[in-house]
Amino acid sequence: MPDPLLLPSIAALTGGSLLVARNYLKHRLEGSEERYMNMYGKHVWEANNMDLFIHCAPEHDQTLKARFMARLAQRLREGGFAARRYQEVADVSGDALQFVHKPVTAAAMCAPRRGMFFELSEPGRIRVVWNHMQFDGVGMWNALKPLFDPNPPIVPYEGAQTPPPFLPELLSLPRIARRMAWRGKLREDQTFFKDGVPPARGLSVWDAGPLRAARALWNGPFNLLTSALVVSEVFHRHPERSRLNVGLTAYFPFLEGRNRYGVFLCKVSRSDVEGVMRQIYKQVRSPLLNWGTTSFQAYALGRVPDRVFARAITSYRRKIDVLISSLPVGKQRITLGGIPTRISCHPIELTLPYYFLLVGTRAELHVSYTSRFSQDENFLNFNHLPIPSLDTLDVRVAR
Repeated sequence: MPDPLLLPSIAALTGGSLLVARNYLKHRLEGSEERYMNMYGKHVWEANNMDLFIHCAPEHDQTLKARFMARLAQRLREGGFAARRYQEVADVSGDALQFVHKPVTAAAMCAPRRGMFFELSEPGRIRVVWNHMQFDGVGMWNALKPLFDPNPPIVPYEGAQTPPPFLPELLSLPRIARRMAWRGKLREDQTFFKDGVPPARGLSVWDAGPLRAARALWNGPFNLLTSALVVSEVFHRHPERSRLNVGLTAYFPFLEGRNRYGVFLCKVSRSDVEGVMRQIYKQVRSPLLNWGTTSFQAYALGRVPDRVFARAITSYRRKIDVLISSLPVGKQRITLGGIPTRISCHPIELTLPYYFLLVGTRAELHVSYTSRFSQDENFLNFNHLPIPSLDTLDVRVAR
C-alpha cells in the first residue's frame, strides 16, 4: 500500500486545486490526535490512560495526602478552570466520544472513572490517572498544578504565533520524503517483554546544576542536552545498535483540540553526549521546518479513510525507538503544602520501545521512563551520567 502521506504531496506537486487549498486552510491547525480520539476513544479508553505519581518521603505520607485532598475539595468548591477539568468525564453512549461535566466530590474522584481520578492507597505516593483522549501533558499539568504550591513557570506557552500557511509544509517536503523510509531499530530485538508482562518503569532525579554547566561548556540547548543524555543511556543499554530513531515532542498552543503536540523524528548515530546533542540539534533547529513536518503529517492523516488512517498511525509509531517528552513545570522545586515531591509519568500500555518524560524545574529534573526492555539499577542514575563534574568545569553556574 502506498504511504498515505504521499497523497497530499502529489496533489501539491501537480498543481493541486483551489478546493484543496481552501480545505487545507480550514483544517491545517487540526491535530491527528483528535481523529484518533473520535475513532477509538470510546472503545479503548483505558488503553490510553496515563499514570502520574506524586512521590514523597514515607514520613510525609499521611500529611501529604491530607493536604492533597483538602486542596482538591477546595478547588471543587471554588469552581473555575481546574474544577471544570476535574468534573469532566467521557460519554461513550453515542456514536462519537463526547465529554460532559458532572458534579463530583473529592471522595468520588478517588474511584476509577472515565476522567481524571486518584488513588491514595500506596504508601509514599499518590497515583493520578489521566487519559490522553482528554489531555495532553500540558493540559494535564494545567489541571493538576492548582493542587501544588505556587511555582512560577519556566516556559509561558501563551503568545505563540500561528505559523504562516503553505510555506512550512512546502519546505518540509524533502524532510518528510526521507523519513518515509525510516524504520525503528529496536523493534527487531528479541528481548522485548512477552505479551502479558507489563513494561518496566523507573524514576531518576537529576541535579540541574551540573547539567547547566555542561550545557554552557558545550554551547547547546538545555532540553537537547538532557535528551542526548537519555539517548546515550539507551545506546549504552543496547550496545548492538549503532543508530536509533528518536522522537521529540513539542507543544503547539495554537493547535485546535485537546492534544496540541507534534513529534519531530531524528536519526541519531552512536556518539558521545555532545555528539548526540549536535546531531539532534542539526535536525530540529528550524522551527519552521518542525512545524511544517507536523502540519503536513496531521493534514495528510486527516484526509485518508479510517482504515488507512489506522494503518498509517501504526506505521509511524514503528519508526520511533525512543520518544522523549519534556514538561517544564516551574522555576522552584515541586512542593505540595511545603512537602518536597517528585513526579513520574508512565503510559499504562506502551506501543514504543522507550518512552521518557522529563519534568523540569530550575533545581532538578525528574526523569521517568517506561520501557519494553528490562533495566538495571544504574539506568538513568545521575551519578553514572557521562557528563563532566562541576569540579572539572571552568564554567561557573549559579546554583
